[in-house]
Amino acid sequence: MKTLFITGELPVSQLEKLGIYHGGQLLLDPHNIRALLSGRRTELISLRGIHWEGFNIERLDAKLSLFRNDLDEVELLVHPIYKETRKHPLLSEGEMARLIQGESDFIGKSVQKEEGRSSMLNIEYDPETKEFITYDVSAVQAPDLVNGMLLSQEEKSAFKRGEVLTLGDGTRLQHRASEPLGMLSDRKALILSVLLDGGISYLLLRGIKSLNQGSAQLDYTTASFNKAYQEMEGQKTELSKAQGMGKSFSIVQEDRGRGLVR
Repeated sequence: MKTLFITGELPVSQLEKLGIYHGGQLLLDPHNIRALLSGRRTELISLRGIHWEGFNIERLDAKLSLFRNDLDEVELLVHPIYKETRKHPLLSEGEMARLIQGESDFIGKSVQKEEGRSSMLNIEYDPETKEFITYDVSAVQAPDLVNGMLLSQEEKSAFKRGEVLTLGDGTRLQHRASEPLGMLSDRKALILSVLLDGGISYLLLRGIKSLNQGSAQLDYTTASFNKAYQEMEGQKTELSKAQGMGKSFSIVQEDRGRGLVR
């Protein structure tokens, strides 16, 4: 899956001030690194011994995200836990209450841009930081396949809009910008794929949170998942052979939530 940022763009000096970059290494779990590069927020991270904007902070629990400014420079944003919910300029009191109380997953807003153009923004609520999250629907990357099942253009558009998708094997999933893995599902694991000129890339997600809080998730090893997993493992074998012969090949990645990305 393509990311919005690359490791070469990371704001190293800002990361060093937070004590999470040392010796050329970003000292975060792989799934939090992927969340950053994908334009999402990390999980809550305990930052210690911070030297930031002239302040020395012993400890701060916060989420992190990346932002590209008007000069095309990548900056680091720190999202601490607020004592009170921060109001959102595009939302009414009633709309904010619906998000805070969990009555709505998101609220969409059409915003006018220059030259009469408009863009659709989705606004979610993060109860951990008590902050609203805004993202451009058009910037969301939808997979081409989930568990080997090809998504139609309408399904991909619905995914980007934040609607719940129900796949052929009964799997349900929903894009969520507030989640480090980028989605919720009634399965703990999914295999996402993107079609490339040279083949197909795979991303195995593990540790996906439940679509419905308090509800047990279903067994993820459906026939579709198992078939996609076998194809992914077969590609790993071909990738190893291709690398040995000096050839390029498509990418296999794995995000276990708290595991390794390969």
